[in-house]
Amino acid sequence: MPNLPLYQELHDHILQYINSHEYPENGLLPSERDMCQMYKVSRSTVRQALALLEEEQMVYTIHGIGTFVKPKVFEQNLSQFYTFTDDLKNKNISFHSHVLSYETITLSRSLALKLRAERREAYHKLVRLCSARDYPLVIETTYLPKNRFVHIDVDAVESRSLYDYLSAKYGLKVDRATETFIPILPDSEQCELLKISPRIPCILLERFSYEGDGLVEYTSSVVRGDKYVFKIELNNRK
Repeated sequence: MPNLPLYQELHDHILQYINSHEYPENGLLPSERDMCQMYKVSRSTVRQALALLEEEQMVYTIHGIGTFVKPKVFEQNLSQFYTFTDDLKNKNISFHSHVLSYETITLSRSLALKLRAERREAYHKLVRLCSARDYPLVIETTYLPKNRFVHIDVDAVESRSLYDYLSAKYGLKVDRATETFIPILPDSEQCELLKISPRIPCILLERFSYEGDGLVEYTSSVVRGDKYVFKIELNNRK
């Protein structure tokens, strides 16, 4: 097998440092001159390696300053019903959901109004932290009516999509859902869980899911604005 070109070897070496977080996101890479000295290669080899990394969306360059590691961003298409878990799994991205808390509650007046349900009606309340590639991405707070879902296996929803679990155990079939997106700044608890500074904007996503005409789920999600992009395709059909 022929040897790799020098620029490809250098590219692979830098990429390894990026993936291991030795070169952190938005961190400045060594200068071209430093790389030439470190790896005993020409400047043209360094530039070829950096150009390939930039083409792969792994780095970005600021003229006159240098080359930086580009933050990883996850994209969600909004053209159809989705879950964070299934979307990331379909993209072969490692994903983990951790249950932060679980309890059964009776609805407060404000929550009953939001859900258009009877006050004091019993609901499951499930709070989860969803992470991908070791990045905490989403804090999900989900409310499920006990009269539709009698029992929730907390361990089961850590290892699979909540919808998959509810479909398998209770035959749930979501017919439609509505979502609202609101830009917010995270509070101190959200910053700690998502490992971000208070200056990083987030998206408050509220989802109401329906089976027939009945509401079967309400989820309020806080999504990292620096890590997640929502995309929708608009068709101009007249």
